[in-house]
Amino acid sequence: MSHQANVSGNSQPSFLKKRAVRIRYGWLGKSFSQFFTRKDSYDPKKVMKEKVEHEVIRAAPDGMGYPKGRGIWLVIAVLLCVNIIGFMFTIMREHNLRIHTPFQRSSLYLMDKAKKHTADPDLFEARVRSVARGLEIPPEWLMAVMYTESRFNPSVRNFKGSGATGLIQFMGPTLRDLNRRLGTRYYLSDLQRMTASEQMLLVMEYLNMMRERHGEFNSLTDLYLAILYPRAIGKHYSYTLFSHPSKRYRQNSGLDENKDRKITVGDIDQRMKRLYRKAYKKEKTYYLDS
Repeated sequence: MSHQANVSGNSQPSFLKKRAVRIRYGWLGKSFSQFFTRKDSYDPKKVMKEKVEHEVIRAAPDGMGYPKGRGIWLVIAVLLCVNIIGFMFTIMREHNLRIHTPFQRSSLYLMDKAKKHTADPDLFEARVRSVARGLEIPPEWLMAVMYTESRFNPSVRNFKGSGATGLIQFMGPTLRDLNRRLGTRYYLSDLQRMTASEQMLLVMEYLNMMRERHGEFNSLTDLYLAILYPRAIGKHYSYTLFSHPSKRYRQNSGLDENKDRKITVGDIDQRMKRLYRKAYKKEKTYYLDS
């Protein structure tokens, strides 16, 4: 009686129940279960559920609750999150350093040369920048002309007999003009005892005086002409400063770039471009009062 109930009923034989379907037989287990299942007891939802359970059990590796492949993606996702968090912390740290760390600008052009003759390079650089700002010129221009005249040696004297002394080779008449302007009593011998930083006050006053008399310095060439021959500021390249056989030409013959026995504005411009290309390319700086 019990046997007939099992056969005529809608339930499956005991060996084909859910537990049996989960056995890892692959396609053979599936075919075996379908062979002994009555067509009139076929339930699509139940078969689909058992199929899903079967696939999960078959795909799950030993000792791991995730299907094969899913664990790898989980590890990748975790590593990605860790990298993103680390990157965010790095950005925040750099931002914090930029806020709380004093700004450190790069070393000024030719400062490696100036350090040989300055006891306090930082003070000297600060004064050069300050003077350049007052003149509205790039500090590189100022460094270039001082290196040309004295190699940054504040006590050097002209070896060709002119008596010029200091960073921009001050002459006696020039120093007298500065004394009247500043109310001081400096002599050329006093300049030799000054440091480069101390002489920057005289450099600033002299260049301000030349700008008032001859106009703005619109190029590195103009700035050098303010020291060498102020009347030539703004003149055409063909304008002649000195020519052979004058004494001034002999004292400055090294400036004759094309060796035509005369020194022109064009010679000075060509020399500045050749020797100080980086400074030459700098454009005039305009500062807006804040």
